[in-house]
Amino acid sequence: MRWTKTVALTTAGLTAVSLAACGSGGPSSKGKGDNSNVRSASAAQTKAAVAASDAGLQGPAPAVPGAKKGGTLYLDDSSNPPTMDPSGIYYTDSGLIAAQYLFRALTQYKVVHGQQVLVPDLATNVGTQSADGLTWTFKIKPGLKYSDGSPVKIEDFAYAIKRSFATESVAADGTTYQMQYLKGGNTYKGPFKQPKANFPGVTTQGNDTLVFHLTQKMPSFNYFASFPQFSPIPQSKDTKNDYQKHPLTTGPYEVSTYNIGQKLVLTRNPNWAPASDPVRHNYPDKIQVNFSISNLPSQQRILANSGIGADTINIGALDASLASQVTGAKKNQFVIGPGSCVMYVEMDDRKIPLDIRKAIAYAWPFNEIRKAGGLSNLAYQPATTFDAPSLQGYKKYPALPYAKGQGNGDPAKAKAMLKKANKLGFQLSYYYISDDPAKVAANNARKAGLEKAGFTVKDIPLAKAEYTKKIGEGNAPVNMGQGTPGWCYDWPTGDSVYPVLFNGAYIDQGGGVGMFKNAAVNAQMAKTSAMDPAKAAPKWAALDQELMTKYFPSLPDYYTMSTLTFGRNVNNVVLNSMSQVWLSN
Repeated sequence: MRWTKTVALTTAGLTAVSLAACGSGGPSSKGKGDNSNVRSASAAQTKAAVAASDAGLQGPAPAVPGAKKGGTLYLDDSSNPPTMDPSGIYYTDSGLIAAQYLFRALTQYKVVHGQQVLVPDLATNVGTQSADGLTWTFKIKPGLKYSDGSPVKIEDFAYAIKRSFATESVAADGTTYQMQYLKGGNTYKGPFKQPKANFPGVTTQGNDTLVFHLTQKMPSFNYFASFPQFSPIPQSKDTKNDYQKHPLTTGPYEVSTYNIGQKLVLTRNPNWAPASDPVRHNYPDKIQVNFSISNLPSQQRILANSGIGADTINIGALDASLASQVTGAKKNQFVIGPGSCVMYVEMDDRKIPLDIRKAIAYAWPFNEIRKAGGLSNLAYQPATTFDAPSLQGYKKYPALPYAKGQGNGDPAKAKAMLKKANKLGFQLSYYYISDDPAKVAANNARKAGLEKAGFTVKDIPLAKAEYTKKIGEGNAPVNMGQGTPGWCYDWPTGDSVYPVLFNGAYIDQGGGVGMFKNAAVNAQMAKTSAMDPAKAAPKWAALDQELMTKYFPSLPDYYTMSTLTFGRNVNNVVLNSMSQVWLSN
């Protein structure tokens, strides 16, 4: 439930990366992989893959033409994930590192033309759902080993699931879907607090079969099974809070050293089984992830191919000042593609009437806010829907006149609406970040546009650290900016978007969009969630349009884009729309 993650998220995913003559100052690399040509954000934002899954895909992954093993790949990440423990991973940067390099789960994704296709990972297929939809069964591939050479056992999967309930420690930052859908999940507290508890949500059969028992139908459960929480952990080797420093891995790499908040160094896992892995490779000898870096100097170093910059990938949003380089002479060192996040302009439906919300939308100075905040036009596409275009079943419909996602607003129209409603001077109140010059500039543009349209604005300055906490308060004394500033779907089907954002269950904790709750919509979402994802897709698309036209609980701002900036020695970069940049002004 990513509504709790209100800080900036990175990254763009990458797969099959190899290096050419590391540090040698060789020629610019060619054949970068999917989405290798720089395109506008609008052109790069595409529809979802037609094929949602490929249950029969088997390993090994085909070799990448021209790729060679060797060298050190550097990943620069401006954020600092709260944990690298598989039970607690839920940010997109730690999720990228976990899924691509360290922890294999039951299922995974293969990138096909920039989109996600669900395929087997440690399981032999993508799972089997029972006729009543209340159990999911996965058979595990034989002969699997951990990075230390010990065998992977079926009990290790069950223990890992139980461990993901330890929200007081290792799973403090993790997902909570298992608490909602697995039997006993609403009361179980994990193996540390309840070591003798009989948790009924997951059982084993023989030495190779895992069975999940659900409280309600979840046809997309096999998508959820790609999370690192489904990666096995042997209970006998669990060091609890220290586990993230030297975890046992099943992916192509293992952890060599981890200085929390600073640097993570990965080396090849000698016990990785490529014959059982249909997606991953292990071309670099070593991968070093640098956390808490500043994007601009990192990207400047990369584009100049200065020192190790030639062997580095920056996984953050491109700084706007570098746009001319990556669309010109350095276009072979940058890729852009569709993302999975949508940013919103939050309006509290409980405090702002529908006609006033539409007036706000007419007044909203999108272009001025983005320009003032330094948002690169390569980092976003104007949004007109609540879901991202890469979501399965996405259907574009004509933009509503009050929700076009771009332009400088129509203050005259907005003021006329306020006068008609006898609400001229209606006060809008919200928090804004006051210790970041770009955020201050963006707020100045926002405030000016709203006041021009006849609103009174009460903007409340806060330091960044305090802002993150305050916007998560459901009953704060403001009427804008509370709740989910943006959402990245957890898997590419509508049930990981609409119920979380619009069922109203998280209003008290400052979650959801627009503090919106409607019994009829909830009933509709519950019915659609129980459908096969392929059949549900058009239903979610229709609900999106209904929400925008009938209820308008929030104003979509923009779709984020996946971007990567990389040195000339880095080859075969493939974008993954499941992990991308999340920015906010």
